[in-house]
Amino acid sequence: MAVASLGTLAILSWILKYTFYGIDFTDESSYLVWISNPFSYGASASQFGFIYRPLYILLGGDIAALRQANILITFGLGWALAHTHLTSLAPEVDQGRVDLHVTAAGLSVSSLILFNTWLATPNYNSLAFQALLITAIGLLLAEKAFTYRSSLGWIIIGIGGWLAFMAKPSTAVALAVGIFICLLVARKVSIRLMLLTAVTALGLLLSSALMIDGSISGFVKRLQLAAEFSQYLGGGHTIHQILRIDNFRVRAPGQIAILSILVAALVAIWGAYTEKPKGAIVSLIVAVGFFSVTALLAFGQVHKTAGLGEFEGLLIFGVVFAAALTGLIFGGPAPLKSISSVQWAVSIIFLVMPHIYAFGTNRNYWENGAWVGIFWLLAGTTLLRPVVRKRGNWSFALPLALAAQTVTAILLQTGLERPQRQTQPLRLNETPLEIGPHRSVLVLSAGYAAYLTDAAAAAQSSGFEIGTPVIDLSGQSPGILYAIGAESIGQAWTIGGYPGSLKLAKAALERVACEKIAAAWILFEPDGPRSVPVELMPSLGAAFPEAYQQVGTWRTAPGAGGYDGSRTQELYKPTAPIEVLNACRAIRAKEMK
Repeated sequence: MAVASLGTLAILSWILKYTFYGIDFTDESSYLVWISNPFSYGASASQFGFIYRPLYILLGGDIAALRQANILITFGLGWALAHTHLTSLAPEVDQGRVDLHVTAAGLSVSSLILFNTWLATPNYNSLAFQALLITAIGLLLAEKAFTYRSSLGWIIIGIGGWLAFMAKPSTAVALAVGIFICLLVARKVSIRLMLLTAVTALGLLLSSALMIDGSISGFVKRLQLAAEFSQYLGGGHTIHQILRIDNFRVRAPGQIAILSILVAALVAIWGAYTEKPKGAIVSLIVAVGFFSVTALLAFGQVHKTAGLGEFEGLLIFGVVFAAALTGLIFGGPAPLKSISSVQWAVSIIFLVMPHIYAFGTNRNYWENGAWVGIFWLLAGTTLLRPVVRKRGNWSFALPLALAAQTVTAILLQTGLERPQRQTQPLRLNETPLEIGPHRSVLVLSAGYAAYLTDAAAAAQSSGFEIGTPVIDLSGQSPGILYAIGAESIGQAWTIGGYPGSLKLAKAALERVACEKIAAAWILFEPDGPRSVPVELMPSLGAAFPEAYQQVGTWRTAPGAGGYDGSRTQELYKPTAPIEVLNACRAIRAKEMK
């Protein structure tokens, strides 16, 4: 228990330390833009910006604090779910036992696998995961009987469903179907209590709609526009594209790693289960081995990654299989018969949860789903029911917690050594820099720090003021806009590089007031790999660059946006705002006829 507790603390301390390190100029920066001012955008499929906005205000917009809060919320919910699930498997076992809490905490560390690309800033993925964790807790508490505990469970399911919709409507739809089937199989269906869930979810959704858009029709329009915009982009999110079955391929090193985790965990469990001196020694040796790997990674003594490929997240199956085999081997002559239909139903929904989470993404569902592999792990622990009932405690399962910690540490190492669209491991960053309107301090690489410093200096010297609207024609620089305190109009990230990027940019900016269009500055990247075509500007009534003055220029950092070369970016301010305003109004008046 001491070793498992230390493993949990080591991983938490490790990942929280690096919340001060690095930044991605594309996806992560767009999350910050969204959260900082979500009411600027009238079309959004995900409403995570509105959900996390109070947290952003509470923490004063501090980026590191936002990451820390996101990590701790995720871990806390994972711990609550693991504890609730383990308790439900053997309610007769004393719930106050330390081994139960330590085992649950150790298993819940696997919830942090979500951050193995190092996008720790709150976003739609983290909200979707947190929504699923909440829903799963409610599912375990909900019963057919109308009791206080059961009613609370049904209400929690409604809250989780609402949050899932606010994060990713596609995930919410898949979740609703999955939960309904699970309730049918578990024979928990109660019309009255299902109405309680529906009222909770709908009540929260209607309240959100009113707070966001002032009316239900306005919120529906927001979603409709988001669906249209998604079709414009051509990013792989059509109904035909998301209704698919993906394959996965674990390479030989990955297979060996899974098998090694499985064998080591089973040997340690056998040693703990025998309660003999030799077995205890073997178990302790393996436990120390797991902890040693975790500690070496967490304390920065190993700098290599596992290199298991794009499906390395499936390494968690080593622990899943170990849990399942433990139940089958040590659970008695007929271990499967002791598992109730309710527990089987919950186990099945847990197995499906990673695909529910991934549903709607254009990434491989197995690769994306592995980020929430804690659900696979908890499904495997369902087979531990006969063992824990026989022994009356959870101490035998501590090796599983240690194995889960090791897997989590290995996967987090990949994110910290190869953070998304950053050029070097986070540990090599040495340049502290204040970023954004709230002057958040992050430790960056020298190249990234120089890039941001040059952009901020150019903006400041040209008289740029915080809150000034900017149209980003670079197609990949929401991080620069956030860093200089600009208001990114039209979209939180005017994304380039897709077949429909120009069409989407036009559609989004056509919904922005002509006054803002006329006052907007321009960020331009000549011949950039993701640059939005300048044909966008005449459609808005602005002649570019004729109606603008170049006031600053700088070089991008190699690696920014995921591209190796350094490129020139230019900042322009409007010189004829009245002309642009009149032309914009004329174009829109003509379109309305």
